[in-house]
Amino acid sequence: MIFDVVLLVVLWGATVARLPTLLRDGRQRAMWASLFAGALAETSTFPAVTRATGWPILAHLLAAVSTFVLLRFLAVLTGRGIRRWQWALTVAVLAALLALDSVAGGVGARPDDRTAAEVAFWVVLEGYLAAVLTIGIVLFWSVAREAPAGPPRLGLRVIAAGWALIALSAAATAIPLVLGVDRLETPAHYLQGAGVLLAVGGALGPAGRRARVVLADYRSLLALRPLWTAMRDAFPEVILFSPRRAVVEMAGVDDVQLRLYRRVIEIRDGMLALRPYLCGVLPDTPEAEAAAIAQALRRRASGVAPAGDSPGFATVGPEMADEVAWLSRVSRAYRRAKVTPVAVAPTPRPSGSAR
Repeated sequence: MIFDVVLLVVLWGATVARLPTLLRDGRQRAMWASLFAGALAETSTFPAVTRATGWPILAHLLAAVSTFVLLRFLAVLTGRGIRRWQWALTVAVLAALLALDSVAGGVGARPDDRTAAEVAFWVVLEGYLAAVLTIGIVLFWSVAREAPAGPPRLGLRVIAAGWALIALSAAATAIPLVLGVDRLETPAHYLQGAGVLLAVGGALGPAGRRARVVLADYRSLLALRPLWTAMRDAFPEVILFSPRRAVVEMAGVDDVQLRLYRRVIEIRDGMLALRPYLCGVLPDTPEAEAAAIAQALRRRASGVAPAGDSPGFATVGPEMADEVAWLSRVSRAYRRAKVTPVAVAPTPRPSGSAR
């Protein structure tokens, strides 16, 4: 029971965590659909859910559907598409399961019976699962050979291993029934659960690295906020365009990086406009640059005429990552200084919030 709960938490946790990816592209939507279908199928196996629905066969139907949705995700991932015969086979299997369940008087409700209808039900269901999973295993393994080394290739192979365990659990259920021996319910159940965990882990592995990149960039966005706010208030014209909501931007690496690059550019544009108000020497530390910015903002706000010559700001580069790191340290120093320069222009509403 504990194993079932852990598996259910993992599935629903992954489903909820990847909900924002629905806004990205068809590949991410297909992956989310496979997680959601798997979570529904696993939830339907709990006795309380079965009693509430009053339809024991629902768990088996959802198992077949979730397997097909997984195959569809793989088809989208590889760009090969779902064949028409695969759609037709899935529909035929679902219809056959409903018919056999009706003939047997409820297969899910009487698992110990040995009627021909029940045997046929399990052979159709488990045979379908094994066939679809085998197709998926072959495709995952072939795609893994072409994937980049590291987490992407490892993730695909882990998914293939998980599908292999699920296929083995299907065989462990169907073969004993055909042979007329005791069913291997317990081993099959654990094999299926372990396979699902492996498949989910393999799918989320490469995504974990992407998530770390997103979180790091988002932390940089927040670190840059004090300096960006100062430049925005002093020079509202540097704002490039209205940002989208951050919860949407968190859906993908590219979106958050775009926001981060835009913020760096806006800060640098503001610093360029502020340069004539600098005085003193060229700053060589983040603290010195933060103090120079604060002083220049005060000079501008008090109406001091811009100077014809200025020392400028510290030279940073050549990579954007160097700019982000340096400006983040300057922004933290600026925030710690608790500088509140007088704004000379109202904050434009389209600029939004860093969050």
